[in-house]
Order: sequence, then structure tokens, then C-alpha cells
Amino acid sequence: MEYMDLFKLIKKGKLGSLYLFYGPEEFTKEEALNRIIEVLVPNIRDMNYQMIDGTETSADDIIAASETLPFLSEKRLVVVKNYPGLSGKKAGDEDVLKDYLSKVPDTTCLIFYQRGDIDKKRAIYKAISKHGEAIEFVRLSYSDLLKWTRKRFQSYNKIISDEDLQYFLMQVGNSLEDIKNEVDKIVAYAGTSSEVTRESIDNLITPSPELTIFQFIDSVSARNKDDALRQMESLIEQGQSIFGILSLIARQLKIMLLCKGYNDLGYSLQQIKDKLKGQPYMLHPYAVQKGMQQSRNFTMEQLRQYLNQCLELDYGVKSGKIKDRMGIELLVIKMCL
Repeated sequence: MEYMDLFKLIKKGKLGSLYLFYGPEEFTKEEALNRIIEVLVPNIRDMNYQMIDGTETSADDIIAASETLPFLSEKRLVVVKNYPGLSGKKAGDEDVLKDYLSKVPDTTCLIFYQRGDIDKKRAIYKAISKHGEAIEFVRLSYSDLLKWTRKRFQSYNKIISDEDLQYFLMQVGNSLEDIKNEVDKIVAYAGTSSEVTRESIDNLITPSPELTIFQFIDSVSARNKDDALRQMESLIEQGQSIFGILSLIARQLKIMLLCKGYNDLGYSLQQIKDKLKGQPYMLHPYAVQKGMQQSRNFTMEQLRQYLNQCLELDYGVKSGKIKDRMGIELLVIKMCL
């Protein structure tokens, strides 16, 4: 079952007896749980809702909670958070719990609520999938992320342009919880103004490493050595290691090579975005757009040369022939020649 189908069941009040919630999208996962709480136990929650810490419980405790009858309600809600048997660590009495999962009464809704991913090879996962529903909360697609974020701004009567919305998401990422927090921050900053500006985004949100790399490449294309060195310093201050910085530079160079290659074959910008948003690239459309813009300032030979310099520095540092800080500074200088 997909999580959107779960929301439909919640709305209809037609919930089963056994569920597993897992996956990277914590905001939607928590929203689903909160809606279930509102529907199943609107009243007398201290009697009909029990939260259990899965790391400090036993199979007997979970079974006892599930077998308890609801008080003046059709169902009782039991939520087991972060049960070790679903993350690759076998619990001592796991087999007892596994055997019970086929017998959860209709008067109980038992939810195993896991943060992040789970081990699908585990017996508990297979038992839940067989006798209930295992629901993965995945990240939204980029197009849905754009819609969700715009609606979030609109709920506060704020307007943001398409370009600035993409710029905002490039900095914040694809976690709905992070997006929600940053939208709230910008809305508070905007006050009575109805428009969200690029200036407000820059003032309030710490630039992502990817955005700093965009700025670095812009400085390299302008042969502005001082600005490029400042961008490197900014990345180091953000906590990036030298190898992390090299990886980011190499990644952007590869994006530019891909964009330039497809452009030379006659592809339009939109076609290139469509080509690179899927496997194995999974590139953010804004990253492709920047890569396309920046690739026009370099020849294919220059991009390959810069990429080789990154690889040579990576080897030199790992082999002990070059000191990492000095090496990254020399790389910046070479790229700006």
C-alpha cells in the first residue's frame, strides 16, 4: 500500500489491525500517525492510546497492550516505536511476537513506527507484510515537492516566483520537515509583504554546499581566484572535508560535461532536465539548469582537464604526497589560470 492510499483509509475511518510505517519522509509519516490518533482515539486517549518504546520493551508487553480491550471506543491504538527486530538486530523474543502478528484483534490497531529504513529480510517485516500493511513513506517527486512548497507559502498568503522557488528548494533539500521550518522562517521575516524575494532567501538560509559549488564554478569561469578561494573557505567553515569538497567539485564538473554533451547533440534544456532527473543521475532540475548555464563558459577539454586535476589531487592527498589544504588551494589556482 502507498501512503496516499493510507490517508484515504484514515479519512474514511477504515483502518486495519496491523501496520508498519517506515521510510525517509518523517514529516508525512508523523502526519499520518497524528491523523490516525485523531480518528481512532479522539477521546479518552489515556485509556485507548499507548506508545511503546520498541528499544526497551518485550514481546509480552506488546502483546499485552494489543490484547487490552478499548474503553468506550471501537478500537485501541498501540504504537511501537523503533522496534530493533525491524532494523537488523534480532530481539530475544522476536519469534513470540512474529507468531502473534497473525492474531492481532480487530479491536486494536497495532502500528510499528520506524525512523528511516528497515531490513526487509527480517522475519518481523515479512510477518507484518503478510498479515497487515507495510507502508513506505518516500520523498516526494520534484514536481510534487514544488507544488507542496508553493501551497505552504500560499497558506500564508505569500507569493514566490518559479525561479526563486527552485532556488529555495536547491538550498533547503527535499525533507518536508526542513522545508516547513524554512518556509515558516521566511514568512516571519517577510512580515506584511506578500512577496518572497531572493534577498530574503539568501539572508535567512545557510547556503547548501551544492550552491556554494555553483558560486565557485562561477568564480572559476570569471577567472576570479580570490572569490574562488573564498568559496573554498566557506565550504571548509561549513564543516566540509577536503575530500568532500573535491567530491562536490567533481560532481559539478560531471554535470557540466553531461549538459554540454547533450546540448551538443541538439537536446533542449527541458529535454536535458528530463534525461538527468531519472536513474542513474537523479539530478535536481535547478542543478541541471545551472550546469547548463555554466558549461557554456568552458570547453569540453577544459572540463575534462579540471576533472582529472581533482582525481590527481584526491590520489596525491590519500597517498601522502600532497597536504590536503595546500592541495585544494593549488587546485583552485590552477582552475583559475
